[in-house]
Amino acid sequence: MNDDRRRDDDQLVLLLRVGVGAVWLYEGLVGKLLAPAPRLLDLIVRWQPFPGEPMAYLKAWGAFESLLGLLLIWGWMIRSIAAVQCCLLAFFSAGLAILMPQALADPMDAIPKNVALFAIGLCLVLLGDGRQSTARRPWVSEAVPMILRLGLGFMWIYEGIVFLWFSPSPAAVEIVARSRLVPLRIPTFLRLLGLVEIGLAGAILAGLWIRGLAVLQVGLLSAFTAIVGWTSPQYLIDPVGGLARNLGLLSGVLALYRTEGGSRGMDAWLNRNALWCRWRLLASLRWNWMTSAAAMEVYRVQSQAAADPNMHALLEKLTLDEMHRAEDLTALIRRHGGRLIPLAPLVRAVAWLLGCLTVIFGRQASLRFDLWLEEQRSILCARCADRLPPEAGITARALLGMQNRQAQHIRLLKDHLRALRGPTRR
Repeated sequence: MNDDRRRDDDQLVLLLRVGVGAVWLYEGLVGKLLAPAPRLLDLIVRWQPFPGEPMAYLKAWGAFESLLGLLLIWGWMIRSIAAVQCCLLAFFSAGLAILMPQALADPMDAIPKNVALFAIGLCLVLLGDGRQSTARRPWVSEAVPMILRLGLGFMWIYEGIVFLWFSPSPAAVEIVARSRLVPLRIPTFLRLLGLVEIGLAGAILAGLWIRGLAVLQVGLLSAFTAIVGWTSPQYLIDPVGGLARNLGLLSGVLALYRTEGGSRGMDAWLNRNALWCRWRLLASLRWNWMTSAAAMEVYRVQSQAAADPNMHALLEKLTLDEMHRAEDLTALIRRHGGRLIPLAPLVRAVAWLLGCLTVIFGRQASLRFDLWLEEQRSILCARCADRLPPEAGITARALLGMQNRQAQHIRLLKDHLRALRGPTRR
């Protein structure tokens, strides 16, 4: 157990330090050494502590940031480098807010993203190099997901309220207009997007649906980066802007996916709630029943069209097994106090169309589809078993029997696929 936890800590630290290190390396090289940003030069001229050439200060600072990024990616003195990073982010954000207060309401500037990166850096300070397992410090395993949730939740709620709802900036309107992907009026679209981000932030802060929302955040950050980089490539080399910092935010989101919401989130509370656990179990059993009814109809259509006696016999066996499986699942649903959803006609209609399509594409396509279907249903059956309470022994044995039958189906389908490929290759 300790070895597994230590390995998880190592992977978590690797994910965070590579993502944040890439941000510092990119901004140091691109934004300061290779293509110095005019806005940053103007800031240095206005806030230069010592006499000298502003460009020299900028290049020296770019070299320092690049070194920080390389050391963090390399994994050298992680706690110290992460602490320095947190101090720099706080210093930059405060200075930017004082010298450029308009940046507080500009979505192309990085102040809210700095808060999320600060949270990621704080997690690195707590985790260190990952060699010391959190088993020795159990509070760290609770603190890391909480800090990540607070940092990412603040970023999304700030951007949704300030940048998109109350004061949509001309830059955001121009970027959306250049993309030509939005059929709505641009201010209306930005407000709707702001509502989505506010709702996303609320769920993250509450610790609800963390893994699913992590996937959504990866999609949003990737889409935002691609659209802004495509329509306004100048932001790719602007260190005052926050586009490059999406690399670090992606690492934080993926880290939150690994840690989930922690024991103080809504997900953990719901998992301890008997009514919620029963609802999830019944939903899984019902979904399992619908997939079984669909598979039975697909196999029935395929067996009627099968000219090969061996394949016809296989599909007849699969159809009969699925009929028994659907009956067993119906009994399990009723055993746990639920009822079937009246969607059987719709499920069979969709399955009939799928069965016809697989028949049109040929025997090999049919077997490949059937194999994929059985593999996915085996995964679904395992998830259903994971949601069982400890006292549900009869249901657990029934699901285990279903998994064994599905494993047999998978072997039979693979054997038929290999037999079908052999004559074709010769």
